[in-house]
Amino acid sequence: YLDESGVEFFAWCLMSNHVHLLVSANMEAISSFMRKLLTSYAIYFNTRHERTGHLFQNRFDSVPIETEEQLKTTVRYIHKNPSKIPNQIASEYEWSSYREYLGRPFIANTSLVMTLFESIDDFVAFHEMWIPSDDAKGKSSNARKTLSDDDAVVFAKKLLGVDSLADIASLGKPERNRLLTILKASGLPIAQIARITGIGRNIIQRANGPGK
Repeated sequence: YLDESGVEFFAWCLMSNHVHLLVSANMEAISSFMRKLLTSYAIYFNTRHERTGHLFQNRFDSVPIETEEQLKTTVRYIHKNPSKIPNQIASEYEWSSYREYLGRPFIANTSLVMTLFESIDDFVAFHEMWIPSDDAKGKSSNARKTLSDDDAVVFAKKLLGVDSLADIASLGKPERNRLLTILKASGLPIAQIARITGIGRNIIQRANGPGK
């Protein structure tokens, strides 16, 4: 149906009782695409599970994406939906495009969204700083700036997978800058990153990915 309609997928997540789709096309094409997709899926689902009747309760709802920041937070909101499931890790959930971004794209066009991030590490860090209430309101989640230094240390160690933040300064430039870029992408203020790592603010500001 994507090939037939000219609709483009950027992100998706199939849950047990609803689905989120981030698509691009004019509204007429989207309506036609959704009608065909949902009807076909309902027939498939009913046949597979030997049931009859409606599968979807209402017509789909749609919200326009108007800014790059809204695009980023919407992608994150869709990918983090499985976090509502007990013991479910969103990045390992089978029925979403998150794994496409981490590996090989299959349905989703990942290239556009990835232009908004410095690297895949930046993309993952943005997802890890997820605050459900903010994404639900279409806001940018930059809540890490409110952390105390002690809490920021705990958060940064977990995010980077390191035992000591002080060791970052002694790493080679590519690896050091990669880790600093992840910390900046997480929303921690540069001044706070400098305090908890012991690295100068100028170095942190210039860090823009591996070796840069």
